[in-house]
Amino acid sequence: MKLTRRECLHLALMTGAGALVGCQPVLRRAMAPPPLVTGLPIRQSLAAEVRWLNRVTFGATLTEINQLAEMGRVAYLEQQLHPNEMGEQWLVRLRLRGFDIFQVAPAELGDLPVPEVLRQLQQHALLRAVYSRYQLHERMVDFWRDHFNVYARKGVCAYYLPQYERDVLRKHALGKFPDLLKATARSPAMLLYLDNYRNRRGVPNENYARELLELHTLGVHGGYTQQDVQEVARCFTGWTVEERFLRARGTFRFDPSLHDYGEKRVLTRHIPAGGDMDDAERVLQVLAMHPSTAKHLCRKLCVHFMGHAPASFVRRLSEVYLSTGGDISEVLRELLLSEELLQAPPAFKRPFDYMVSALRALYALTDGDRPLQEHLQKMGQPLYQWPLPDGYPHGENAWKGTLLARWNFAIALCANNIRGTRIDLPALIGKPPVTEALLQTVFCLPPDALSLRPLRERLQGTPAQQAALILASPQFQWR
Repeated sequence: MKLTRRECLHLALMTGAGALVGCQPVLRRAMAPPPLVTGLPIRQSLAAEVRWLNRVTFGATLTEINQLAEMGRVAYLEQQLHPNEMGEQWLVRLRLRGFDIFQVAPAELGDLPVPEVLRQLQQHALLRAVYSRYQLHERMVDFWRDHFNVYARKGVCAYYLPQYERDVLRKHALGKFPDLLKATARSPAMLLYLDNYRNRRGVPNENYARELLELHTLGVHGGYTQQDVQEVARCFTGWTVEERFLRARGTFRFDPSLHDYGEKRVLTRHIPAGGDMDDAERVLQVLAMHPSTAKHLCRKLCVHFMGHAPASFVRRLSEVYLSTGGDISEVLRELLLSEELLQAPPAFKRPFDYMVSALRALYALTDGDRPLQEHLQKMGQPLYQWPLPDGYPHGENAWKGTLLARWNFAIALCANNIRGTRIDLPALIGKPPVTEALLQTVFCLPPDALSLRPLRERLQGTPAQQAALILASPQFQWR
């Protein structure tokens, strides 16, 4: 019997799921929370360490607290800045196997319905965010998903998103911004989403050029004009997606017959006539290393990790960016080891942050599948489904209307009512030191407020109800 391509994909997916089901006892034992390391000065330093971890990672756990206590911030951060796929725990690598969308060329994914592609994309992202030991890398991938947003439900964009996430965002998340910018510009997902595949001599399409200047690089007040938008659009004529017969369909292609070979001027810089795809590459390099781009990116990074962006601190980070050729890791090193990070007021968690931090805090065993994703949908942040090119917003005002959906998620999670996701509360609540550390992890209390007895007295009901109250508390909505 000959199987169709769709049937082959489905069989591979079910095989991977079966392997996970068969390993549930092993996974459960491996996911058990550890005891606190001996001698950790809980009452003096834990709150500061938890506060730092809650900003560097998707949420502090007892495992991370132990590791940070043993390594110190500098060594811990250096490990985070150098992710290694083979350095992941074998359980994480096992969980990430069998995602068909990453094994098949985008042009061949048309056999799968768009909802299935999105389901696998979100499942993959959730599993990595919850379980990866390289939490900073995951936080930066989440940052770039919004900075270089692509709306999955526009045309056939969804079929190009697996390649976009793997080969563009993940590959360059901690590298140099000029390389990442060029990779996004050549990505079929971006070419299709912002219509540059239609950009041609005589009838330039300005959509990508406008978002490149306004969102990806200089910022809305970055000093460009409408004339610059038009000239940048001319530079990118001919950048399209390969569709010819017997060619690598669905890949980047420069079509010389569509390019505008006339002279151009972008941000006062003269681009002589006769250039080809070098016109656009010169523009990308100029934009990537422009002072306005440095400020725009550093301001957004501050908001992502701190919740706000002090002007003097943004200037300091911008200097690091420009002096290192746009090295994101160097900027992050300056940002994440700063006093400004620790002294910054709490930042409101977006739904994805909230969900992942809850799963991590309770050492949940999850498959990240549709039942969990449905809760994320109700909270308002299904990945790759923000229709505008600016990505999902930050801030309390954008997300305070999602509180009821968050509470419902917390109740369902703690009651083990989410299919494919389970927590083991006795392992977390059974020992007083673990209980204390868990509450401090959740509430991130300052050193002068570490007496948890009054808080325990206010927690009524069953262990599941108490845990749900902790996750639904105002404090847990902030990082």
